[in-house]
Amino acid sequence: MTNDLQQVSHQQKQQVAPQVSDSSLEESPKSRKNTGLIIRITIAIILLCVIICVAIFGASMYEIYTEKGPIESVLDAYMQHMVNKDTDSAYSLWSPRAQRQISVSEIEEMLEGNNYALFEDYRSLSVSNINISFAANTNPDIPQGTVAKVNGVVFFENGIQGSFNGTLEKVDDKWMIDSMYVVVPPNKIK
Repeated sequence: MTNDLQQVSHQQKQQVAPQVSDSSLEESPKSRKNTGLIIRITIAIILLCVIICVAIFGASMYEIYTEKGPIESVLDAYMQHMVNKDTDSAYSLWSPRAQRQISVSEIEEMLEGNNYALFEDYRSLSVSNINISFAANTNPDIPQGTVAKVNGVVFFENGIQGSFNGTLEKVDDKWMIDSMYVVVPPNKIK
């Protein structure tokens, strides 16, 4: 009888215990197909984002590369006019917006006394950094449209170097100065 009870009890346990088969642990073919599709879509989206970022970066670098020469040319011409004390020509390189805020007489004051040391013995300049952006502002005295913020090195005779920073804006597809600040070492000022 004990054998019969053990057998009955064993049969009841088998009926109560859930049956786990290896096939229920495996993914269905449909589930594997959906997972593969999601992975492919995710990879495609990531690649698309990378391509867009590279294209934007490349276009920005190309614009900076193509604009560096014209910007340096305007700043160099300004410095040459200031060395020659040709304030009218120097003033003509300032944007109309900047000319509403600064007069020719203020440009002339930059050439008086020790101020002339900022320009005297000028040889060349080199733009080190350019940040080109599109600016829109309700203040009409602030540069608008395509604006470049630049800084770099100014080279003088006898190996003296100074620095500059400036802001230019494009007016009728031509770079014009909005502001220009030149800094020289103290030993250059006589």
